[in-house]
Amino acid sequence: MVSFPRLLHLELGALGLWCLILVLPPPTTWGADGVLPRFSGYYKELQEATDNGPFGLPLQVRSEEREDRISAEIFGIFDYPFQAFAGLLTQPASWCEFVSLTPNIKACTFQGNGKDVILTLYVGWKGYRAPESASAQPYRFVVHSRRSDYAAMSVSAAEGLLGTRAHRFDVEAANVAGKTVFAMRSSYEPSALSKLVTTVYLATLGREKIGFSRVPDGAQVGHVRGIQGMIERNVVRYYLALKAFVDTQGLPTGRQFEARINTAYDLMDTYPAQLRLMEKTEYLDVKRRERMNQVRLQQRIGSVASPVPRS
Repeated sequence: MVSFPRLLHLELGALGLWCLILVLPPPTTWGADGVLPRFSGYYKELQEATDNGPFGLPLQVRSEEREDRISAEIFGIFDYPFQAFAGLLTQPASWCEFVSLTPNIKACTFQGNGKDVILTLYVGWKGYRAPESASAQPYRFVVHSRRSDYAAMSVSAAEGLLGTRAHRFDVEAANVAGKTVFAMRSSYEPSALSKLVTTVYLATLGREKIGFSRVPDGAQVGHVRGIQGMIERNVVRYYLALKAFVDTQGLPTGRQFEARINTAYDLMDTYPAQLRLMEKTEYLDVKRRERMNQVRLQQRIGSVASPVPRS
């Protein structure tokens, strides 16, 4: 039987994963009429957020804590051609490249089986951990829509760590004004055990940590804390990891990984109060070692997945 301290350690490593893979209710119809007006609205809001938001960038983060669901969403603008962005976003190999830049993902692999593509994340705490001693979590990777001006996909799992359920991570992107507007929505249903472990974490190691959005008017002044702060920190880490991946695409292949991990750390370290977990030298060392493990695991599976399934 796993001891509670060991369970708590695993849970702390898993916190980052939960917030990536789970968010607000997915669109009822992928690629339905009204997509482009909706994303044009996001574009206008994000332009305003550049001056008024906490990032100084066209970026917005929102989160919600309910008894039966933990959720978060993030919107941003990538100054990157939509067709190239959509090509990256809808490939599981690309996901493994960028999600593994976050501190809690120790490795990522993908494999196809008929109509299904499975993305497996190996989750652990911030320091180095071999994938064999991490928690392996498989998710179904599905592309729902791929058009000349819009793309949508999801990663989902019925069950997760510590009895959590209904994990879902939905991503959309659209071409607006020659740029790529990006929306990420994730959510999961907590369990009694996950609530207990999260409460312990937030009362101890996570007590002083803050998120990005501000406390609503009438409440205590400052940034959100608790589980909302936690999920906001993690969703921003994944967004910045994706940005680091996209921003280094123009480099020669042999230089991309080193540039990617340096860029990812520097982007995250722009917000030290929220996102700093370790010094840069440690992060780079950890990610180089974990990269070798990821390559080894993927070589065992094979580097080419079956065609990505469409709903």
